Amino acid sequence: MKSLFAIVLTIGVIAALPATAQQAGPVVTFTIDDSTADQMAGARILSKYGLHGTFYVISGSVGTAAHLTRAQLDELKAAGHEIGGHTVSHPDLTKIAPDEARRQICADRATLTEWGHQVTSFAYPFTAYNPDVQRFAAECGYTSARSLGDLRGPRDCLDCSTAETIPPENPYDVRAPDLVTRDWTLADLQSLVLNASSGWVPIVLHQICDGCADLSLSPAIMDAFAAWLVARRVQVRTVHEVMGGPVRPVVAVPPAARTALVNPGLEDGPPDANGLPICWSTAGWGENKVTRTRTNDAHTGQWAQRLDVISHRNGDAKILPDFDLGTCAPSATPGRAYRVSAWFKSTGFTQFAVYRRLATGGWVYWTSSPPVGPSLEWSEARWMTPALPRDSTGLSFGVALISVGSLTTDDYGWTLTGSGPRARAS
Repeated sequence: MKSLFAIVLTIGVIAALPATAQQAGPVVTFTIDDSTADQMAGARILSKYGLHGTFYVISGSVGTAAHLTRAQLDELKAAGHEIGGHTVSHPDLTKIAPDEARRQICADRATLTEWGHQVTSFAYPFTAYNPDVQRFAAECGYTSARSLGDLRGPRDCLDCSTAETIPPENPYDVRAPDLVTRDWTLADLQSLVLNASSGWVPIVLHQICDGCADLSLSPAIMDAFAAWLVARRVQVRTVHEVMGGPVRPVVAVPPAARTALVNPGLEDGPPDANGLPICWSTAGWGENKVTRTRTNDAHTGQWAQRLDVISHRNGDAKILPDFDLGTCAPSATPGRAYRVSAWFKSTGFTQFAVYRRLATGGWVYWTSSPPVGPSLEWSEARWMTPALPRDSTGLSFGVALISVGSLTTDDYGWTLTGSGPRARAS
């Protein structure tokens, strides 16, 4: 039975549905996730044929390496494409605290709106949602939220429906075929349309490039598909054009103001032997072979975390507080310096690696301490950071293993040391 929540929302969508979306024949929507820079190639292809798509943007990644810039978002808007929300930092919304999930959804929409976009459409990262997450999407002002994998694809879900209804039965569970991957052909894309005599076919794309990633589509195939749609006079609409309705007000969500590390002793976590501590994540970069285990060789308490770099070419490996909006990562003040610390044992070279959260909620690497040599006994590493740059709202740090060897860490700490030298604009 449809929930009262879904019934009320669906009635509102029916009342606002534009006439173009009620016409006979399938309606196709290009939905493009994750805001990678190569998606501009896809936007240019759509514009070439007078078509428009919906670009679901991770606001915290905008302006970072290999992602769209604010100027490119403006270019998409000027060309008639829709900007939708995809959270601040693309977490699995079902695996984080409810307050953090709501903040991720609302803050993303607030930032995109502040940048001048009319944001009504949302897509769940990793297709992960539950009733609470659906409710947050509605409460944050979105009029739709797209999932995927529940419509028939070329090789998947062959007994599923061929199209979503207009309007969807649940606007916060808009169905779509599974992800387009680099092995999809022009015929595969055409089959999505040919199998649907009516209804709505949202197509889920990621990167637009030749074999650059598993979730990529060749520009040549996208061009041929767009030309085919135009030749057949298939309706192509953005998500907002299909859903209709007004742009709802932005919902303000106060930022978290955490001043202490969560779970600094790495004790709290799932019962399985290899579980990560609550509020901590693995991180690293480079071409290395790394393993991580939970160990009872702890400095205090029962548990510590061990990293083993088996082969090392460049980069590092570490654990550090989650890159979030304040449920786990502590808030920090621009212009202030912080003393970070941790107890460690290592057979390789280590250093502190520090990341900062931007005002948009995105995270970027900031700085590192000088390297420290091996220590076969428990030792405490301490380091005072420089003054935190402007446009910073939080910190995350960890002891990084930067060579072949093992590293065991426990009992992390941080302290505000007072005013540092005035930070320059970043």
